[in-house]
Amino acid sequence: MSDLVDDFYTARNLLYLGAYPQALSNLSTLPRTVNETERQSLQYRAYLGQGNKALVLSEIPATTPNPTLLAIRNLALLQDPALDLTIDAASLQSPTYTAITAQTLASAGQTDDALRILDMHPRNLECTLLTVAIYLSLSRVDLAQKLVARVRQWAEDAPIAQLAEAWTALAQGGSKYNEAYYVFVELAQASAVSTARLFCSLAVVKLHLGQHEEAQAHLQSALEKDPNDPDTLANLVVCASLTAQSPEVRARYLSQLAHVAPSHPFLRDLELASSRFDSALAAVAK
Repeated sequence: MSDLVDDFYTARNLLYLGAYPQALSNLSTLPRTVNETERQSLQYRAYLGQGNKALVLSEIPATTPNPTLLAIRNLALLQDPALDLTIDAASLQSPTYTAITAQTLASAGQTDDALRILDMHPRNLECTLLTVAIYLSLSRVDLAQKLVARVRQWAEDAPIAQLAEAWTALAQGGSKYNEAYYVFVELAQASAVSTARLFCSLAVVKLHLGQHEEAQAHLQSALEKDPNDPDTLANLVVCASLTAQSPEVRARYLSQLAHVAPSHPFLRDLELASSRFDSALAAVAK
């Protein structure tokens, strides 16, 4: 796996594990002689992970000549109707530019375009992880499984590859739930960081296993790590319903989620389900 390790290996893994302060700290120790664009790309994505969208937009002007930094600016502007999704074809030679652009495209619903450009870097861990994430979002667990199996041949021990494997195992379900759980635990132990993302992942496994009290404990730990983590708040809503907590508790988490992430998929799905229920009720009442 030595060919996968570069100056940014640790920071990149910390970024995807959700350990944003640790990633920023690691980046601050690197000499300025390293690839400055790569350093900045990880730094600004860590800021976005912390919710510092305004800082990113203030430091990356719309007129920047750097395509990778402009791609990060677009990532920060995901909810802006004026978002420019134009792809700089020449910059697709860079796996980092490709990964950031693909993430923006996928978030905007252009999954085919995202997969097309990610396929240009089949041995890049970031591109591979994002490909797996898109496959899973499309319910193509079979394709995710095949990709994870191929990645094991050249990057089995890499934390990003393990993360892809855990996500896929979680999507497979059944006996794979426990496998996913132990991978998430190992990732936390190996990286020496317990992040909201990892605690939330552990909670999701426990929810699927019907172990609601343990899920609640993991979610509370995630909340302590990051009180504004959208996925944690969404799963707290689910857990509150499954454990018969008071409607006020559920409403509080929903309100907080709507405040920090008004476009979160959970809220969109909830609104759609509510709309369908109202339509069905209206049809019956006729």
